[in-house]
Amino acid sequence: MPTLISFAERVLRSKRPFVLFHTRTVTAAVLERAIEENRSIDLDVCVDEHGQPYLGHSKEFHEKTWTPFFKTMPLWEAVEAVAKSEIPAIVDCKHVDAWPIVEEVITRIGPHRCLVHSFVKEFKFHHSRMQGEPDVLTVWSSLETLQSVKQKFPLVTTTASASWLPNDTLFSRGHESLLDQIRRLLKEYRVDTVCLNVPDRTFSDRSLRYFLEQGIIPHIRIDYMDPRELSEVYLGETDRLEWASQGHSARAQQDFENAKG
Repeated sequence: MPTLISFAERVLRSKRPFVLFHTRTVTAAVLERAIEENRSIDLDVCVDEHGQPYLGHSKEFHEKTWTPFFKTMPLWEAVEAVAKSEIPAIVDCKHVDAWPIVEEVITRIGPHRCLVHSFVKEFKFHHSRMQGEPDVLTVWSSLETLQSVKQKFPLVTTTASASWLPNDTLFSRGHESLLDQIRRLLKEYRVDTVCLNVPDRTFSDRSLRYFLEQGIIPHIRIDYMDPRELSEVYLGETDRLEWASQGHSARAQQDFENAKG
């Protein structure tokens, strides 16, 4: 029986990108297709005001953004289906009180197949925040929380998200100290991957290497950029299931280019 390693370690060893499926609406049909095609799934884990878990975003998010609640299937039905499959799953903590549920999801699916994501307060900036843009307070966790999850589940892949960084973070010399601070904290708290949430077209092989040399994989939304411009490893995210990578080998760049045609 092969030795299990984390999803992040598999991607690093492959030396190729991998594109994950991103969605807010996990229905039975969407999940069935993701499993059938051997791709990946995105599980937004949240709790209501009574502590009951569900797939989706928080009530605060919907109230502040005037967004209707998303149509999703029951959480534990989705988890059971993913657990019986072999696909990797983004386990995205959408409420600071949902961490006990997140840990149960990890246990059922298997840590080596889970990428556990959260926005972290240490990376909460205001440089690019638009006037009137809401701040969903319940979404913020901490690097310490991600580290705690990693300690409980050593094979899990942890992902920290930043918000409202300067749009020129990756290419302006004036932000080098800011990037140094982010990378240092990621390394200190043993975080495997990072979502900087800066304009995706600003990524370059140089900026990818800056994190990869410390064993940290950056995430890039690939729907509106050309991945052929990049040759280094990254974790892509797409809203289109057909563009997501298939299988556990990281063949994302080929898959994406073939699908995008």
